This record gives sequence, C-alpha cells and structure tokens, in this order.
Amino acid sequence: MRLLGGATASLSITVVAVSLHAQQAARLPEDKSSRHAYFVGSLDDPRDRREARARLAAAGKDKPVAMKAETRAILLDGLRGAAGMGATQIAADLGGRGHLPGNTPNRLRPAGGQSPSSSGENAKNGPDPLIRLGRSLANGGTRVETLPIDDYIAQVLAGEGQPKAGDAAQQALAITARTFAMANRNRHRREGYDLCDTTHCQVVRASTAITRRAAAATSGRVLVYRGQPAFVFYSAWCGGKSELASQVWPGAIDYAYEPAQDDDACRDEPAWTSEVRVAEIVQALRVAGLRGSQLRGLRILTRNTSGRVARMAVEGFTPPEISGHDFRMAVGLVAGWQSIKSTSFELDRTGTGYRFRGAGFGHGVGLCVIGAGRRASKGATADDILKFYFPGLTVGAVNATTVPTTTAASAAPVLAPLPANIALALPLNEEGERAALVSLIARTRDEIVALTGVTPPPRVRVTVHANVESFGRTTGQPWWVSGATEGASIDLLPIATLRAQGQLERTVRHELTHVLLDAALAQRPMWVREGAAAYFARPPGERLKSPERVACPSDNDFLRALSAGAQRDAYARAEMCFARGIADGRRWDQVR
Repeated sequence: MRLLGGATASLSITVVAVSLHAQQAARLPEDKSSRHAYFVGSLDDPRDRREARARLAAAGKDKPVAMKAETRAILLDGLRGAAGMGATQIAADLGGRGHLPGNTPNRLRPAGGQSPSSSGENAKNGPDPLIRLGRSLANGGTRVETLPIDDYIAQVLAGEGQPKAGDAAQQALAITARTFAMANRNRHRREGYDLCDTTHCQVVRASTAITRRAAAATSGRVLVYRGQPAFVFYSAWCGGKSELASQVWPGAIDYAYEPAQDDDACRDEPAWTSEVRVAEIVQALRVAGLRGSQLRGLRILTRNTSGRVARMAVEGFTPPEISGHDFRMAVGLVAGWQSIKSTSFELDRTGTGYRFRGAGFGHGVGLCVIGAGRRASKGATADDILKFYFPGLTVGAVNATTVPTTTAASAAPVLAPLPANIALALPLNEEGERAALVSLIARTRDEIVALTGVTPPPRVRVTVHANVESFGRTTGQPWWVSGATEGASIDLLPIATLRAQGQLERTVRHELTHVLLDAALAQRPMWVREGAAAYFARPPGERLKSPERVACPSDNDFLRALSAGAQRDAYARAEMCFARGIADGRRWDQVR
C-alpha cells in the first residue's frame, strides 16, 4: 500500500495512549473516517501501559490483578486500543439529555431533482446480504462472525445511536449506517472479514428492541449515488456547521460543492471549554510525527469554509505546521478525547498550557446523530432527516446493482497487454499513457529483481482507476492511499492524480516491491513488508543510509490508523526499521 503524498512525516514513536480510569476510558472519538480507531484515554508512560496489559492478561512476570472476568475483559478491550464507544456514550457525556444536538452536512445539489425517499417503492430485492464482522476479543485477537446485515445494523445502532431518540432518527441512522457498511465492506478483506467492531468501521453493541425495529423498518435500503451505495459519514455533533469530507480526509468524495450549512437543531447547545498542558501538547506533536522538544508558540493559521481549524503553527517543531484534524487526533490520544472535541475551536495561552473553546463533537461530516434526534423529537420523519443531511442522494435497494464488488472491470477496460507479462488496464482518457507506464513497470520490475534475486510472477496485472471512488470501492482503502496490491495485481489512482502529487514513479515502485517480495516476507510483521516496499520505492541513491532507531509499528498502526498523519508515521517508522536492518548488515529477506 502506498500513501498519497508520501510517508514523509515522522520518525517518532506513535504512543497508543490508554487509560484505566473508567470515566476517561468511556469518552472516545466518534469520527466515521475510513479509517480509523485504536486509541483510548491516556497514560503518560508507555512502559506503564505495557505492564498494565501484561498484568491484566497474566502475560507478565507479575501476578495478574484479581478481578471479575467481565471487568478484566473490559479493561483489556481498552488497553488493546480499540476506540469502542460510539455516539451512545458521547450522548451521555454531553449531559444525558434525551436527544442530542445536530448539524447539517454539505448541501448537495439535487441530481435530476431527486432527494432521499422512504417510500415502499424502495423495498429490498432478495435476501439480506451477509456481513463478515471482525469482533475484537479480550486477548487482542479477532473472531470472524457472519451475520445478516439487518442484525449487524441493529447492533450498530446500539453502539452508535441515541437510545432515547425517536423512531425517525433511529431509521435515518439505520439507512446511513447500512450505506456506510455496503460502501466500505472491503475494508478488512486482507484480514478475512468485511468490517471491524470499533470506530475504525462502526461500533457494535448488543441490539435492543428499538434498534431491531429500526433495522427491520429500513431493511435493504441505502443512500445511492450513481447506482452504488454512497460514501457517507456521520458524527455525534457537528456544532451547528456541516463539514466537507475532503476537509477532513484529503481526497475524500464530496457529493456537494456548496459552502458549509447552518443546522438550527444545534443553536441552543452550549459550547465546551478545556485546558491542555504544554507538556501534553508537546507529547501529542511527537505522536503526530513532528520533531522537537520545546513548544515556543501555538496559533491558528487558517480555517476552512465551515470555520473549523485547517492549519496550525507549532513554533519550535519540525515541520512547523500541522493540520487541525491531525492536531485534534494527537491531543485526544495523549490528553483524552474530551480535551479537544472538534476542530471548531478558539485557543488562548494560559499559565500552564492552552485553553480551547469550541463547539461540536467529532468531524461534523454527514448525518449528525444529535441533530437527527432533535429533528425527530420535533416531528421530522426519517425522510425529512435524510433530505436535510444528504440532499441530492436517493434511497435505493440493496441488490445486485448496488452492492459493491471487488472487481474493477467497470472502472478500466482491459486492453491488449504489451509486453505479454504485463497486463495494463487503463481508463479511456488515460490510454495515451500506456507506453510510458508499461516501460516504467518493466524497468522497475527488472531493477528490483536484480537487487533481490527473486523470481518475478509470470504476469503482473495493473489496473489504473478512473477516479478515487472506483479505487476505494475496489480496494477498500482510505482516501489517502494511492496504490494497493493483492498477489500480482496492483490497483492505482488515476495517473493524472499521481503525477500531480509527484507520486507516480514512487507509487509504482512501492507496489511492484509488494508484488515481488511479499510472498517471501509473508510470515513477517506488516512493518517488514511495508518497510521493504518503502525502502525499494526510493531510487538507489536516495535510500536511507544511517536511519534512526525507532519503535517499529504494529500491524494495527497500518490497518486501523486514525488519520493520514498517523498512517504516514507508521510507514516512516517501518522504512526506518527496515533500513536499519539493512544498515546492520542483514539481507532484505533477513530483516525481522
């Protein structure tokens, strides 16, 4: 896998902060980003975190802590890093009100005058599709469970919805959550299942009569864009302003292009205030991959159209800027998710740190769970709620035409390959790039074969997608990834996109390294495979000669990264670890 924009950021250790304090551990992020969540609460010392888990799991030198089995399972779940609380818990944290505050996402221009509909004409076609759910286990493993999607959606509503919300809000969230599931069902295909049970995908809890009723009432219905389930999102509370998906996850699909919209359902919701110590911000910046030890100043540089913080200056660190989203994620990881609830904030210097004043909880993209609850309490129907949050999308049936597949045949017609051992599928508008791309693939393959001595596969198949949406549906990868490989098949973003980012050659080299070396490194941790790909993606004269010694990333650092910055940090550390092995005199296949 290759990150769009390159793994340039950090060489520092990503700290997975956890907390054994029940109050803090209960307050977790609500973002539905592709991506991702394995963070909970905060402890300052990584060694303390490792020792705590070892004692809970009876895996360390000390005797395990005596407690009930169910209590141990809960604490291990937190220490494992699964950010497993959805909007249900956040609703309680916001004061236990029966219905929660709301937002309006991007106003979509109606396509053909259509809008979401909940009429009986959208009845499902055929039986419920099945979802392979990866359930997190107390010992850190995953159990794969196959269940009908309506059963899954009922469990998602229990984890992500408002228990006291009206039927209309429950049904609107059910349709949104089902759409998210169907559009992202390839996300964990390499791990043997479709979706996980944390905020990396959608949080699940034991279903209730209310959530089962909502799932059944909306059975088979999803929000549709051009005949496919749309890439939609939802969050706990937008703070009164919607947000564009691309402002949170660069490259994400925006189904509308109007400015951020006000949501009157949030007007009387009180703002939040918090203080964060300088030491915590310093630690957070290191977690985000910045280098430095003394914070000389922190200020807001730019805001986006919704008024949220887009870029921040961090004087005393390298690089000297960070995105508002990555800053919020990093501070939440270190100081707790209540510290900076959204990027809609102001900040002031205090004696010991900074005071943040803001509104909202989560990213603010798509349906606002709190706003939906308030609208339902005032008589809005599920149809009304979806029209407000997703104007321009229609509600359609889950059937053979709307369930995403793992083939990219429709995205790029396969034309006669040249040479015979390279099959290249290009969209028609990039057919003029065929000769140059085939030459780059062949030249890079031969170079890596000469360096490593591996035997290349009989044929390498490369599919260049017509757009980001096609790439995402086929690979299940988040928006910031530019290439993905499975076996001897490579999927790439459009050539024009890669070239504009200055990433075409490096992405091709990265993915070809996976094709050639992954089989030999199959039993190694992911950091070895990704580190090898990043190492050989550089031309020989640019490879790291004297890499720093850093903590090698875990598999979850790649698979469930909470932001593009966090995943870039994992790739940077993987390359460092692999290059260190080479610098220590090991061959590429001896690094472990």
